[in-house]
Amino acid sequence: MNVNSQYFSEAEKWINKAIEANRRIGNIWWLAEDYVLYANLLKRKGDHLDARKKMSKAIEIYKKCEADGWIEKTEKDLSLV
Repeated sequence: MNVNSQYFSEAEKWINKAIEANRRIGNIWWLAEDYVLYANLLKRKGDHLDARKKMSKAIEIYKKCEADGWIEKTEKDLSLV
């Protein structure tokens, strides 16, 4: 995530590949983490609406994992977007 803005499109491409791979193999924990990472990239780009959508998707997935602490953390981060 510590990339210059000129690399945002490349980072976005790799995050989408990670999302697809984790969705395909059913690794839902890492899928949620991918969505949080994507949301943080979108925040840096200034796209707060899509960042909120990605964080909400991560929260949905964390709920499936019953990861209460991660749900709270992500909801707190969501309130700051």
